[in-house]
Amino acid sequence: MRPTTLGSTGLEVSALGLGTVELGMPYGLGKASPPDDDVCIRLLHHAVDRGISFIDTAATYGRSEELIGRAFAGRACPVIATKVALRDADGTVWTGDRIPSQVRASIDRSRRLLGVDCLDLVQIHNADESVTSDPVLTETMEVHLQAGDVGNWGASTYGREATQAVIDLGAPLRTLQVAYSVLDRTLEAELFPSCQQAGAGLIVRSVFLQGVLSDRRHRLHEDLAPLRHAADAAARVAAELGEPLPVVALRFALFESGAQVTLVGTTDPAELDVNVDAALAGPLPPDMVHALRAIQVVDEELLNPGNWPAS
Repeated sequence: MRPTTLGSTGLEVSALGLGTVELGMPYGLGKASPPDDDVCIRLLHHAVDRGISFIDTAATYGRSEELIGRAFAGRACPVIATKVALRDADGTVWTGDRIPSQVRASIDRSRRLLGVDCLDLVQIHNADESVTSDPVLTETMEVHLQAGDVGNWGASTYGREATQAVIDLGAPLRTLQVAYSVLDRTLEAELFPSCQQAGAGLIVRSVFLQGVLSDRRHRLHEDLAPLRHAADAAARVAAELGEPLPVVALRFALFESGAQVTLVGTTDPAELDVNVDAALAGPLPPDMVHALRAIQVVDEELLNPGNWPAS
């Protein structure tokens, strides 16, 4: 697996990372429930055996942190990135004096579940200007860096404005996690270069757009027909290469985004092997890249799964 350094964090990680939301809670098209615990733990072990050394989780991913902690208790541990959500369940943003206590509670819980003294990377979950503009947050992050229970801070974002707010804040946020795929390249031209210039590590997720860039696109709600048509066009390009659409989508994301880490999520070891093999296959041919880049989703609102119909 191709090794890389995650921006200015100094963390040595694999270019392919494992996202674990599907291990902890129903997720993606169809909202399938997570498999049994022993299946999840074997998958985590298999990922590391195949060379994956970056695992992404979050405090809000159901039992994901607990399962990761159990999987690597007494074993060599990969780099683990978790997240803290600066909001209540109803969406109320933590502000002022609430931030230090709530952040500490989340960090302590994550450390306990993961079985570590220091969290390699803690990302502000769904960060936007409403949280990055509060100076108490910056002070709180510095406190935990000095205390040694957090090694690095980062943020995950949705959309242009939120991503720009994180880049503008700068230190101590040293990584940025965003959505990126064949169909969703909205941040690529303007914000990815800014991220790199700032020395922030770039992590991309949603490279299959929650299953749209797979055969599951055929189950999309009719209101999402333009999204399905775009995925069908990508599938035709993949067919010309003689590869499944998910393989082509992953190779595109891995080698076109400029990110240090590209996340994939799965509960199936065989599917994980396909993803690892795709990463090892290298970049797509230039003519295929050109054809994929010609595919456009005009309505950007369709690229946000939060806007999709419930069924």
